[in-house]
Parts: sequence; structure tokens; C-alpha cells
Amino acid sequence: MMPPSPIITLHPDIINSHILSRLDAESLSSAASSSSYLRRLSTENNHLWHTLTTNTWPSLNDPLTSSLISTFPAAHFSIFSDSFPSPSIHPHRPIPIPSELISAVDIYYEGKAVFSRVLRTDTNKGWFHFSPLWIDLLKHDEVVPTQLKLPPNDDVQWLNHLQHNLTLSWIIIDPILKRAANLSSQTAVSARWQWLTEELEVVYAVVFEEEEVMCTVKVTCCGKTMGEMEVREVSMKMEDMDGRHVIGKDSMVIMQRAMESVKRKRVDGKERES
Repeated sequence: MMPPSPIITLHPDIINSHILSRLDAESLSSAASSSSYLRRLSTENNHLWHTLTTNTWPSLNDPLTSSLISTFPAAHFSIFSDSFPSPSIHPHRPIPIPSELISAVDIYYEGKAVFSRVLRTDTNKGWFHFSPLWIDLLKHDEVVPTQLKLPPNDDVQWLNHLQHNLTLSWIIIDPILKRAANLSSQTAVSARWQWLTEELEVVYAVVFEEEEVMCTVKVTCCGKTMGEMEVREVSMKMEDMDGRHVIGKDSMVIMQRAMESVKRKRVDGKERES
């Protein structure tokens, strides 16, 4: 019989206060997967996961998402496990269709959040079921400041810099299933200037391999040289690999499968650009 692990001999308060609380989100998730004892300690410490998830995704501080997360089986541990790039794989099963979806979106520049928003999408309407999926995060004509200054020259070097340093998280939450999935590639797959409109488009994408469908998020920015860059559009859509739009009711099934399974492939920019 093997002797017990030395960590079991430590008092749980010591492990929580001096070990688990010092780990970043990825390390804590790995520790929780290393043994049943550490998993129990880490999942029971919701304050710890609350701090990690809201620091990672500021949009989860919103009263709507905060209230919703409290109904998840393991609260903030559940939302982190679902939304982190490598959650656990779950088999397909029949899933009820919720009356709404919650989007929690965060945009970061060099790792610092510059924009966060939560949006409800009503899925009960006929237009949603039979129209192409298209979720607009901003209202018509809304422009959001970012406090980022555009460089003197709008050159290729700035585009490359922005493509690697402007990151995005789009967490979709099913309030009925109590599950979530991150539908963003995190880093951009493309960035380009629209010379006619003087706008910058940054695109993020995730491919769902089994359905041969791609979820694309587009961020459109505007602003004048040496002025503040502003966000004019943040939208999400789904298309098949031939560029045909996916209607709402079909997209619901795909998103729910994404919450149940992680067999999705992040686009590297060479496979396809929007």
C-alpha cells in the first residue's frame, strides 16, 4: 500500500491560504485536476475562483452574469472550466433550447481590459430561429472609447502589433443548461484597414470541426491619427465552410454542443480569413 501524499498531511487552511491562492488560473486548474483532494479543496473555495474569473473576464462582474453564475453547479469554478480554452470533453445528449443566451464579452490590449459588456439575446422569437445568426454587441451608431492612441503612421507594423496585442473573449452562457463556452480565438486571425471608411477591422474565429462551421467575431475600430481609437462594432456570426450563414435555431444546437464538447479548432489565420 502506497503512503499518503505529503500534501494530505497539511491543514486545508494552509493549502488554501498559502498554496492555491498564489496560483494563476491555469495553474490552479491543473492543480485541481491532479488529485481528488485538491479538486475538492479548490472547487469548494468559490471566493478564489470568483477572483480569478472576474480578473480574467471583467464582464463577469456584471450583475446579470454574477447572478447567473451563482446557479451553476460549482459557481465560478464551473464558468472557468467551461470558458477556459481547454475545458473537459462531454458527450452529446439531447439539450433543451433556452429562451435566451447571455454574451459576456471582453476586449483586451496587451492583457489589460479596455472594453467589457454583457448582452441578452432573446432566442424565443421566430426571426431568431429562421434568420442568419448575427449578434451585435453595440447599439446603432454607438461608439466606445478605448483610451488607445493611434500611431503617427497607420502602417503594417501597427497592424501586426494590434493583431497580436488586441485580444478578445466572447463567453456565451446558457442559463438553462448552466454551461458556457468561449467562442473566440482569443488572438486575432486577421487585421486590416478599410481605406474607404478609414476603419480598422480585427477578426477572431473558431472552427467547429464536426459541424464544419466557423464562428467569427469582428471588431471594427475608428479614429484619427494620433487620436483615440474607438470601437464602432463588435459582432458575432456563424457560417459554414462555403460562407453560407447559419440560421439561429441551427446555431443554437452548435453552441450548445460547444458547451458539451471541446472538439473545436482555432483558426490560425492561414486557413481562412473573414
